Amino acid sequence: MKPLITVLVLAGACAGIFALGSIRQGADDKPLLNVADELPITVKVAKPTRREITRIVQSPGDVEAVLEVEISSEIVAKIEEMPVEEGDLVKRGDLLCRLNDDNLKAEVVSGQARVAQLKANIVQAEADLEQAERDCQRQTRLSEVDATSDKERFEYVVVLKKARAVLEMRTQELAEAAAILERVKEDLKRTIIDSPISGVVSKLNAKQGEVVITGTMNNPGTVIMTVSDMSKMQVRARIDEVDIPLVKAGQKARVYLQSDPQVPVPARVVRVATKGTKMEGRDVVYFEALLEVLSTESRIKPGMTANVEVEAAKRDDAITVPVEAIVHRMRKDLSEEIVQAFDARQSKLDLSDRARQAQYIKVLYVMDDEIAKVRLVDAGIADTRSVELCGDLVGMDDLVIIGPYRSLDQLKNGKKVALSDEDKKKMQEAAGGKDGAEEKLAEADDGKKDSTDKDQAVAKGEP
Repeated sequence: MKPLITVLVLAGACAGIFALGSIRQGADDKPLLNVADELPITVKVAKPTRREITRIVQSPGDVEAVLEVEISSEIVAKIEEMPVEEGDLVKRGDLLCRLNDDNLKAEVVSGQARVAQLKANIVQAEADLEQAERDCQRQTRLSEVDATSDKERFEYVVVLKKARAVLEMRTQELAEAAAILERVKEDLKRTIIDSPISGVVSKLNAKQGEVVITGTMNNPGTVIMTVSDMSKMQVRARIDEVDIPLVKAGQKARVYLQSDPQVPVPARVVRVATKGTKMEGRDVVYFEALLEVLSTESRIKPGMTANVEVEAAKRDDAITVPVEAIVHRMRKDLSEEIVQAFDARQSKLDLSDRARQAQYIKVLYVMDDEIAKVRLVDAGIADTRSVELCGDLVGMDDLVIIGPYRSLDQLKNGKKVALSDEDKKKMQEAAGGKDGAEEKLAEADDGKKDSTDKDQAVAKGEP
């Protein structure tokens, strides 16, 4: 019986110690009973800095000429002559291609003959109409004196109407034949293809001797060549739907060509598409943005692929911390004070209780007397390295904990922290540099004072 009571007493004591160790008190979330000293978490720190920060929106894109014309044929014919090659410079009005025109010339001759024939038919129809009008008038006079019958007079009236209809028909046929002849002449002119702009033959798709066809609803037709004005270039960028609200016309941008990714090319956003496009086979929506290239360098050529960086926002004198310092914590893991301050910022948002409980809150930790203290973050714009801090929750002299990641993941408000050896060395060097500068300043002041005393003694004639 006695051993059983001893075991029960020891078990109860252990349970009590465990319960006391699990109970937390105060805002620092420390246990009520510390069975052993808490080991500090090794961290890296950095102070907030003032610097210029720019929010960048990145996207892929393709380089193309602002003015680019695809040369196609408006008739079906064989290429008879092509005096240009790919890469040739051409001026507006220069001959690019000449198509075979034998059939069209024959059609012109045939059309002219048809027009002449119809003109002769009209002369004949006019003569027949005059004859029918005279016969009808004579029959009308005879009918007035009862010299002819009504039936015979009506027959002459029908002949008159037919003569008028024949003349009208011949006239319309002449108009139709003249229109056909005019169209054939226009097609004959289209056998000579001149350059509509001054530029460079950037792409050549056809050769001399090939037959070119016109485009239809289901067939785009033959594109003989492409002429590009190389003096002005643009980039057609594909911006993700997440970033498109940040991109607006007039914003500065940089273009990095795949052929020379180290040297950026200045650009400017011209316009942004109002409707998105979904990539084939993927549930990704992007919006096209057109960027004007503000450079005339010869290395920029149509068809190149590029990466675009658009300056969506910029601050010249922002208080920033490294992006690693910003962490996300669930509402239940933060103090009531932090949660209430966060809810006050979101008072205008109509969120359900379930949505609020599922929210993550952006915070950072500062090191204060070897203790980690949480601060609510009011983040502004960010780039790849830093985040802008708005408000006055973090001071310029605060030591913001920026890593390592394992330590940030374990951090809680009130946890003990210790500087890494690297940060200790940096802080000692910084402190030593400050003390050394103060000592040098004091020595300079003493030397200046001694020199002044000596000059005064010499002036008085003292040794």
